[in-house]
Amino acid sequence: MRKSVKRAVVIGTTLAVAGVAGAAWASWVAGGDGTASAQAGTASELTTNVVTTDATLFPGVTGDSTISINNPNPYPVKVTSIVWNPSDGVQATPVAGKTCGNTGVYFGDFSQNNIGTNGVLSGLDLEIAKGDSAQFTLPKTVHMINNSEDGCQGATFSIKVHVSGVSNAS
Repeated sequence: MRKSVKRAVVIGTTLAVAGVAGAAWASWVAGGDGTASAQAGTASELTTNVVTTDATLFPGVTGDSTISINNPNPYPVKVTSIVWNPSDGVQATPVAGKTCGNTGVYFGDFSQNNIGTNGVLSGLDLEIAKGDSAQFTLPKTVHMINNSEDGCQGATFSIKVHVSGVSNAS
């Protein structure tokens, strides 16, 4: 073989090997930039009917209350606090022919004494499944003081409250 042909074959072979090696290297290296995204849903507020007394109250007596809470969210919720604003008062439905303007009924934690917690129940662990409702009895959470009107005898009491909770999803 001639020297120029040999040289052309060696150069061609070298270029072919370099090209294949370059292509093999290029097929293994890849890069790029981009942005991943996701969107969080929005939590819905828990809803409740008013708290009702589950006890027969007399002046100076502490009793239980009952609350139903609805969780419209697609995840379970743990209710951690229930708050009554004393300025909202307590609504009474007196028996026929009576009036009950001054109920003397208060909401809070009365488990330790008759003074209570000024309308705040905290540190609760009330679980509600996703998209479900649950009813809870809250022990020793209503108290009737001594200045309730005489017309409040036999009345039913309703208490407007605000519930707070957190996601209980695992």
